[in-house]
Amino acid sequence: MILVVDIGNTRIKWAFVSGRGLIDPGEAVHERTPGAALESLAKAAPGRPDRVVAVNVAGKDFVSAFTEMVERRWDLAPEFVNTGRQGHGVRCAYADPSRMGSDRWVALIAGFRLAAGAACVIDAGTAVTLDAVDSGGRHLGGLILAGPRVIAAALDRHTSGIGETRGHSRPARGAAVLGSSTDEAVAKGAMLGLAGALDRAMSAVTGELDEQPAVYLTGGDATTLAPWLEIPCEHRPYLVLEGLGSIAGALDLRPPGR
Repeated sequence: MILVVDIGNTRIKWAFVSGRGLIDPGEAVHERTPGAALESLAKAAPGRPDRVVAVNVAGKDFVSAFTEMVERRWDLAPEFVNTGRQGHGVRCAYADPSRMGSDRWVALIAGFRLAAGAACVIDAGTAVTLDAVDSGGRHLGGLILAGPRVIAAALDRHTSGIGETRGHSRPARGAAVLGSSTDEAVAKGAMLGLAGALDRAMSAVTGELDEQPAVYLTGGDATTLAPWLEIPCEHRPYLVLEGLGSIAGALDLRPPGR
């Protein structure tokens, strides 16, 4: 049994992997309660895993606590996946691959394998990222945008407390895209700005490719963002974990017949 773990900026996600897919995926917020998040992970394990394969963007302190927990509880050293110049069929566009978040790299590999061709991955979390890969596995590059909560927090810091997005993020059409209160104007402005940027980027990328890329949407705010997008997307809530399972050789993401 392989345990795969995605350590994000605010959440830790995990699952156990078989050839058929992910088993018992779970998650916990670690931003303010790292000990409780790690305890939730430890309690979720049905037994001792054979390997622990992880990706991390949360920083050194949490990783040290995570590594200590894995070593103490299961006598294992976690295997961390880092962005490489190339691997698993994908070639990184970055001149310095270490500057590309390893979670983006893993999700891009998963998207490429799921599509068996050109793919785009949108990860909607604290930041919203988009990465594209062509049918030959060439990473075309990516975008990093502030997520809606970051936008609201920035407005709150630099104005007289107008930043707020909670409760006003439902999509609208026509003049209803405009807010009728300050909170609603902030929320709709944040979502409309993000969706418009992503739709425009996807239109530009599609124009450069010989085929319509598959688009996969993941991340903690994916279900909030999805209705605002005009581009068709497939929601894959655990795309990074699927990528880790594939990289570990325990999960086959290829479409049937490929």
